[in-house]
Amino acid sequence: MHEFPLVIFTLFMQASVGCLLFTLLCYFCAFRNNASVSSLITPPILASFTLGCIGLLGSLFHLGNPFHMFYTLLHASTSWMSREVWATILYMALLFFSTALLLLKQKANTPLLLLSAIAGIAYMYTMSALYADTLFILWGGVFTYVSFFGTVLLLGSVIAALLFMIRLRRLGLGDENQLKTIVKLALMTSLIGIIMLLLGALSLLGNMGEPIYMGITPRELPEGLLSLSLLRIVLIALGMLLIGRLLWQKAGQTFPVTAIMSLATLCIFAGEGVGRVLFFSLGG
Repeated sequence: MHEFPLVIFTLFMQASVGCLLFTLLCYFCAFRNNASVSSLITPPILASFTLGCIGLLGSLFHLGNPFHMFYTLLHASTSWMSREVWATILYMALLFFSTALLLLKQKANTPLLLLSAIAGIAYMYTMSALYADTLFILWGGVFTYVSFFGTVLLLGSVIAALLFMIRLRRLGLGDENQLKTIVKLALMTSLIGIIMLLLGALSLLGNMGEPIYMGITPRELPEGLLSLSLLRIVLIALGMLLIGRLLWQKAGQTFPVTAIMSLATLCIFAGEGVGRVLFFSLGG
């Protein structure tokens, strides 16, 4: 698929923002009074920045000439693409400084992290608006917005939760109650993300009676979309079941918590990867 670089770009940038948002949620709700809070949030913050860098690298392969990116900076008043570029720069710059200060000082700069999160939310809005402002009807309306933000919450939360669990175990702080708190927060946030994805799917029904393209050249929907949709559902459902399994542990029962969370994260990431291929297949 010729849009594969955009699959990488959008998926990894959304994972980056989601990872940052869930990290801050845990920072304020679960670790606020923990003396090791800065050490705990370091892996997911670093992962958020790394995911963003991978996403940016993927976007470069979409450009025929990467240097043409600088021309888009001149049209922010009229072009959503220009706004997306500026939003990307702002978000990654703030996230870079947040990560650098955390690594160098071993202390979280809360105001800067919050500012990075706000920039990330604004960035996701501009990214969504760029694809919603299109001649392809199925990308219009609320579908793209809720789908992209749903991926942010679903994917980012499981990645950050996995890193928190690994870090807690490594620091010897992974007692059962604290691990369950992380799992509960991840499950709650993931479910909100899934609800948003479902709302996005339902919003498509209002456009099904319209021509799916408004261009001059007739187009046909690619084959195999139903199979990919089912695969996505199965992967995400399996991941959620694995996360839920972590909360159903009986007294005295032990099982590899980190391994199960890793498998759940892999399933959900793969499911959202399939979903993003579906998204661009519809418009490609």
